[in-house]
Parts: sequence; C-alpha cells; structure tokens
Amino acid sequence: MRTARLLAVSALTAATVAAAAPTAWAESASVTPRTVSPGSTVTINVECGFTQTSSTPNTITANSQAFANGTATLHLVGSGGMPGAGGQYQGTARIAGASHFTNSGPNPVGSNSEWSVDGSCPGGGQWNASFTVHRTPGGVHGGIGGTFTESTTAIATGAVLVAGALGATIMTIRRRSTES
Repeated sequence: MRTARLLAVSALTAATVAAAAPTAWAESASVTPRTVSPGSTVTINVECGFTQTSSTPNTITANSQAFANGTATLHLVGSGGMPGAGGQYQGTARIAGASHFTNSGPNPVGSNSEWSVDGSCPGGGQWNASFTVHRTPGGVHGGIGGTFTESTTAIATGAVLVAGALGATIMTIRRRSTES
C-alpha cells in the first residue's frame, strides 16, 4: 500500500512540475513606450526561453501592421551563456505615419488604437506584446477662405461700419483740438 501511495504522490508531483515548466520558461515581450504617436519610434524587448538547438541566432523578426515597414529586426543582446539558453533580443521600429491611421479606408481607427507586435523565438515559442497609437486630431485647414462667399450686402455693410468708425474718430479728434 505504501508503494502505491508513494507512486501516486510522485506522479502528481511530476505532473505539477511539468505543467508549470512552460510557464516558467515562456517567452516574454514588451514594447516601450506603451503609447506612441504616428511617426515615432518604439523599442521591442523579447526574452526567449531555452531551445533544443545548440546555437542561438543573432537576430529574430518582429511583425506589426503599425510599423512603417511591417517588420523590425531584433538583435541578440544577451544569452544564458550556454548552448540552447535562449536569449534576450532588442530592436527598434518606426511607427507608420499619420496617414496610415485615418478614419477612412478598410481599417478605420479612432484617435487611440491598440496594436500588437509578435514573432517567434529560435525554439519556436511564440511571443507578442501590445502598444497604443495615439493619433492627435487634425488642425484647421488654413488658406481656404472665410465663412462668406462674395456678397455685395456683406461688403456694403463692412464699408459703412468702417466709414462710421473713421467719422467717429475724426469727430473725437476735432472736439479735443477745439477744446484746448
């Protein structure tokens, strides 16, 4: 009976450790800054877990529809120091321009839109991270004229007001000069 109980506890312990292992060695990724504007640059950091291969590649690729080029190359910046130790990768990407984030077209977005970046580690593990693109509202369109169309009534009214202001100014100046 003791042997059966010992085997059951051992099997349960092994199953618990096996279930926790992928979580402990899962790939992690982050994007900084988390909120950006169109045309700015983000930094992507990825930490890959152990691999079955003996070599760690010098680069991996990050993919995002929000990137100006669609992809970014991440370079190996650190490793565990032994074969198959995975590695830490880092790279930068330029966010697409404001015209990419418009309110028209096949994928309209508001002033804030959530985007993802993803890729694969050398061992095949998938990673992803998200960031927000904040698109500031556009300014006024200068140089297209006033709120009137050509109106003779508006022009005549403006001319009468200007003439009245000039007349009042001249009268005030004459009064002051005759009083002195």
